[in-house]
Amino acid sequence: MSTRSDLLTQITTNIAGSNISVSSELPFTASGKTLYLKNMKHFYLDEEQDDREQVLKTLDGFELEQTTITLDGYMSVDAKNQPGDIANVVANIMNANSVITGTVNNTTVSTTEITDDVITYTFEFNFITI
Repeated sequence: MSTRSDLLTQITTNIAGSNISVSSELPFTASGKTLYLKNMKHFYLDEEQDDREQVLKTLDGFELEQTTITLDGYMSVDAKNQPGDIANVVANIMNANSVITGTVNNTTVSTTEITDDVITYTFEFNFITI
């Protein structure tokens, strides 16, 4: 399975029973509006972005690469009527990164942006392997 599908499965499990649902769709734009802004209270996970970097190269030709897989997630809610469990939902989404194993580093960063009466939560998941 892919990192994206494993992470989506774990996020779905972690926030089951909350007021937020998980979409398997990518966060594309439909009718001029991004899906996570159009369909609030839905979590969307973007495609994997792979970055490969040479860490070490020896004289005998051996090369050691570091691969960083980055996935961005998005969720929007009404700023005036936020779900009561939003802090738990955010924490559970961030904790889902533990499902990806075989890495040397798993990190998740969450940021928020308020526009008009909508709070958008953006999550950046990074998985580093060597």
